[in-house]
Amino acid sequence: TATNYAYYDGTSMATPHVSAVAALVWSYFPSCTGEQIRQSLNKSALDLGVAGRDVKFGFGLVRAKAAYDRIGSLGCGN
Repeated sequence: TATNYAYYDGTSMATPHVSAVAALVWSYFPSCTGEQIRQSLNKSALDLGVAGRDVKFGFGLVRAKAAYDRIGSLGCGN
């Protein structure tokens, strides 16, 4: 059967996914600020490519469960 799927990458593809994860995690920790959620997402991301933040992968692969667990054990922004 024919499919209409295409392969895309880049910021326009990553933004909706990261935004959804941020909203999901924030819904569990509404007392955190937006900046603290962002910091927790960055710190819990799976690093890809060159160590640390880089041009191709940013902070890496966003991971909702890892961010949730991190905030649960270390607090907002840690």
